Amino acid sequence: MSDPVDDVPPPRSGGLYGTVLVLAVIIALTKSGQAEAAVVLGGILITSLVFFVVHVYADTLASRVRYPERRWRDLARQHAYHEAPILTAPLGPAIPLLLGVVGVLSREAAGWGAIGMGLLGLFGWGLAVGRALGYRHGGSVLIGLLNVGLGAMMVGLKVLVH
Repeated sequence: MSDPVDDVPPPRSGGLYGTVLVLAVIIALTKSGQAEAAVVLGGILITSLVFFVVHVYADTLASRVRYPERRWRDLARQHAYHEAPILTAPLGPAIPLLLGVVGVLSREAAGWGAIGMGLLGLFGWGLAVGRALGYRHGGSVLIGLLNVGLGAMMVGLKVLVH
């Protein structure tokens, strides 16, 4: 007989969630125009790690209450696997930020490049969701554009506040 935890796949929203989280951190840290690329890079990496740990812990704790016969380590490993996209979310935005750290891009260009990479990531997640739902190319692109719209609203708020 199979375990109920294994029968129901957990939602895989970590990638989209992580990307929105990373965008929010970039926007918060760059809104003054004074944050160095290294500070923004550290902010997105540390924030992603902290939120990954919190999600894994909370999911593991909830699963342990529901299935007390399951071992903590097994549950944590399962949830870490499913929340791993939170850790990969900062990778794209980290590229222009690293270029800013080494002086190839200005602070402003690195920040906007990171935002652009975050928006590109949101589009990619929208495409993936559309494909998973069985939509043809146009439907997947539409979902991708809706995701970019969410990110663009955040960027718009940044511009208004800046």
